[in-house]
Amino acid sequence: MRNSASTDNTIAFWRDPVTRRFSMVAAAALLIDLATKESAVRLLGTDGYVSLTDRLSLFLVWNTGVTGGVSVGPFTAQLNVIVTVLALWLVITVVRPMASVDPRAASALGLVTGGALGNLASILVGPPGVADFIGIRLSADATMVANVADFALWGGALMLAPVALTLVKLVRDERAERVAQRAATSA
Repeated sequence: MRNSASTDNTIAFWRDPVTRRFSMVAAAALLIDLATKESAVRLLGTDGYVSLTDRLSLFLVWNTGVTGGVSVGPFTAQLNVIVTVLALWLVITVVRPMASVDPRAASALGLVTGGALGNLASILVGPPGVADFIGIRLSADATMVANVADFALWGGALMLAPVALTLVKLVRDERAERVAQRAATSA
């Protein structure tokens, strides 16, 4: 009997279009990130460098810090794991409510989740850190190095901007409606 209930829950989970979209985008971002990291490690190694344009290149850097490579001491990896797990829990709890307001939220949050899972997997099972390999020269003295997970995270966050605007509009409309109702009842 227990297997039947579990199967029913699984079927219901995948029938839900919001959950399905969120999960598929997250899985795609995760798998693409892990595949590209593995390819970069194998193809670039420690000495590989491929110049694609004057501002874009491929080379391998092991990021042992938090976002942007910043270290917060000897417990940086553990802190990354804790913060990422908490952030993922938060994201998963808001997918449905946000998607009910704006359907784009499921895809955006799926990208954020897939990117976070990709970097989390790299922290947990990878060698000396997270493999960053996409170099973008910002100036003569500064190059940013990222990976597909980072771009998924940033892209998902940017996709949330119109969702946030929709939420702000709904809150403003709701406030205006309450003010109008109060004015009508006091008149």
